[in-house]
Amino acid sequence: MPLNIPTLHKIEALKAENKEVKTFRFHSPEIARESEPGQFIMVWNPGIDEIPISIADASPDGELELAIADVGDCTHSLHQKHVHDLIGLRGPYGRGFTLHGAAICMVAGGYGAAPLRFAAKRATDLDKHVMLLEGAKSNAELLYIEEFERMGCEVRIATEDGSGGYKGRVTELLEEILSSREKFEQVLTCGPELMMKRVCEITSRESIPTQVSVERIVKCGCGACGSCDLGGYRVCKDGPVFDAEELKRTEFGRWKREKSGKRVAIKPNVVLLSTPTPPSHFTPEYEPLLATEVCGIRFPNPIANAAGFGVSGKLLYRYARAGAGAVVTKSVGRDEREGYPNPTFLEIALHTYVNAMGLPNPGIKNYGLEIEDAKYAMVPLILSIFGNSVEECREVAKVAVEYPIDMLEYNASCPHTEFAAVEHNPKLLRSIIKEIRSVAHPKHIPVAVKISPNVGDPAGLALTAEKAGADAITAINTVIARPLDKTLDIPLLGNPTGYGGKSGKGLAVGGKRVVFALYEELRIPIIAVGGIFSAEDVIEYAKNGASLFQVGSALVSEGIEIFAMIKRGLKEFLAANKYENIVEMVGEAHRR
Repeated sequence: MPLNIPTLHKIEALKAENKEVKTFRFHSPEIARESEPGQFIMVWNPGIDEIPISIADASPDGELELAIADVGDCTHSLHQKHVHDLIGLRGPYGRGFTLHGAAICMVAGGYGAAPLRFAAKRATDLDKHVMLLEGAKSNAELLYIEEFERMGCEVRIATEDGSGGYKGRVTELLEEILSSREKFEQVLTCGPELMMKRVCEITSRESIPTQVSVERIVKCGCGACGSCDLGGYRVCKDGPVFDAEELKRTEFGRWKREKSGKRVAIKPNVVLLSTPTPPSHFTPEYEPLLATEVCGIRFPNPIANAAGFGVSGKLLYRYARAGAGAVVTKSVGRDEREGYPNPTFLEIALHTYVNAMGLPNPGIKNYGLEIEDAKYAMVPLILSIFGNSVEECREVAKVAVEYPIDMLEYNASCPHTEFAAVEHNPKLLRSIIKEIRSVAHPKHIPVAVKISPNVGDPAGLALTAEKAGADAITAINTVIARPLDKTLDIPLLGNPTGYGGKSGKGLAVGGKRVVFALYEELRIPIIAVGGIFSAEDVIEYAKNGASLFQVGSALVSEGIEIFAMIKRGLKEFLAANKYENIVEMVGEAHRR
């Protein structure tokens, strides 16, 4: 099991490999013994940021090596560290390389040589023949050449300026080697994305199975936030190593995402469109026991994801294919927003998480392509929005209702940002709800309001929202928390205040209690969220008064299979207890 919270480690040794890259060595038996080639570690530079770094080597005796290039503020600060300084590590994460066949070619560009070094070590230990092709602009930028040679790899280098080996690009060297009838049963590659895309084109033509280590912005590291999305895949969880065939159906080599989640072209002056292969239209299964109607919207089943679990429309589509009866977007505001520095999502105890993402989003005007991808799923689409003034919310809502959405969910309660103030100001909340309603209702779009338990009287707050015109209440948002590193006595989260929102199994008790109280006071439907990990949780929430159910933290520990698992458990319970439909269970605890 990986370490899921930054754990301080001493730097045991440092070595400058070239003008950009240093190797950092640590002693970490917990991480090293679980590490596989191609996986990565989240490296915490306390007070600065946390970044993903590929594993360059790991040994059974606990030695762990990471190659860190000086390419940004966090890595530049790390390059100023000394032996015995403390750095936080957590991991290992992701899916690594799978080695096949007796002859393997590895194609490295720049510091992409680091994870291939670990893969080559594993391959040569298994007596496989490894040819390593490494490319760089000049001989001075080559990395780990001597280490590859010591392992017994056949090493070929390519430099663009001709200062070493083949003069030209490493992909040209690959083509030349393959044209000489050199045979490989597998190709592994890591480096700049356009280089790897060219490798895939070459190996596809030659019908050589190829694995690619893809880089994206990683925040949570465990598949929660979706910031590292690649065509519906989460690079931190489903990658970073992918089969080349998987990548053909994604935007690989065309565009990636900024910290806000906004799409940006890898090549300049490229018009951004949807992914090369749009999702196929998916019609969800009709399930008589689970079908329900809320706010005039028909849901094939009442299970959805919680807001925040994915910015990408393709990931939302994937949730629907996995069994979700509705999908909820990332909370989107008027302006593009990068969110807070890492760490932004941590597991502080088993099935207990804390996050301070800081509401990263591409801005409502940039969100249309994600809506377009999500709508292929043919399930109701709930767009989560936020804003901290009437004017800002009006602007967001006016754009939002022009998209093909089914419901708006106003996030009035993000506990670790300035927007938390909205639910603490009933007068402002009333004005915002009335304004959003005035924009949404002429388009026949209902408005839900998401509240937290961080106010003294959640039921009173929900009643205020209902009187202002809310069509539904979503409860509960995360509970405010501030985890500390006990050694350094500083906050673990990257939020400048150190505060975040706690979620996970532990929220279910409080969430069910709040939903029970809301049902006593309200006439509008309740959407339950908080600690839903099983069909039993949904049953209790339903009996307490909820009509729809959003799954969040369980997507991290249980995966997207959680939707099918919950549905299966619900149908078994409903059939065994002679219910004709789940609606009959809503509010049952109040009728005893």
